[in-house]
Amino acid sequence: MKALRKTAPGAGNMELQEVSIPEIGSEDLLLKVSFCGLCGSDLHIEDDLHPYMPPVTIGHEFSGVVEAVGSDVDGFARGDLVAFRRGWSPYPGVGSDGGFAEFMRAPAASMWKTPAGVTQESASQLETVITPMRLVRDEAKVTPDDRVVVSGVGTIGLITIALAKLEGAQVVALGTESDTSLRFPLAEKMGADETLIFGDEALNRIHEWKAIRWIDASGAAPAIEAAVAHVASHGTVVIAGMGPGPWNVDLRRLTMDNIVLRGVWGGNIDYIPQAAALMARGDLDLSPLFTTMSLTDWREAFAALRKQEVVKVLLDPFAEG
Repeated sequence: MKALRKTAPGAGNMELQEVSIPEIGSEDLLLKVSFCGLCGSDLHIEDDLHPYMPPVTIGHEFSGVVEAVGSDVDGFARGDLVAFRRGWSPYPGVGSDGGFAEFMRAPAASMWKTPAGVTQESASQLETVITPMRLVRDEAKVTPDDRVVVSGVGTIGLITIALAKLEGAQVVALGTESDTSLRFPLAEKMGADETLIFGDEALNRIHEWKAIRWIDASGAAPAIEAAVAHVASHGTVVIAGMGPGPWNVDLRRLTMDNIVLRGVWGGNIDYIPQAAALMARGDLDLSPLFTTMSLTDWREAFAALRKQEVVKVLLDPFAEG
């Protein structure tokens, strides 16, 4: 079978190889991979900027159809569509073989059977969606008619926009000049009421608008600093992106205006059934974000993501390149 492997330490060292279909243990599933999403961390693994244990098949945003079931596994059957729900150590695509392959071994305890109505493409992103769900529901605590700014219009930011709108909020998406051709139109499709290019004019408008919630999905220091400076008094700033510092946050404003500042890493797996239900009902449609490519075209996919020509690439291991 084909598998995209990080073959050795160092920058580069990525190859599409022919390897054996994995054997499974009594508590495992053998999955025929449907799609695996390309994440920024996969680029970092290629660049030797993210931990990994070579040689390893990368990819952690996957969905697949059960091909075989271990002898001690209950609750799964051949033909079930499943998605990753965490609890797998070492982490797939980093320390154990992941989803950029035609088939993969997966511990049954780390998988979740998706309900009818969830597409194979969207199922690959269930583990991605639970982070924005945590941002909106647990950390920002968005309620109807809240005024919400989402800075950063990548995958996490765009899904955050959609979920904030589902809570009944008014949402402004804040990005850069480079976002105007692709990501701003997608932000509007996901429900943004307005899109603004980061700068003094946009920040002055946001300040006057009195946004009570600001969720940063960019990690950019200027955006985080602006969030603390311009969110409304008694507002909440939630940081989900993490870029290079330093960050010059106005702590006096944070204290005197009673602003809550929260940092978030990862999602809450308890939200997976709710995320799947939103997808199945059609309330959360991620399809505008997807670009599907063959696994054999992985180099082109990596390049497109680096150039920000796409938002979420899904690699299909069985598609012809």
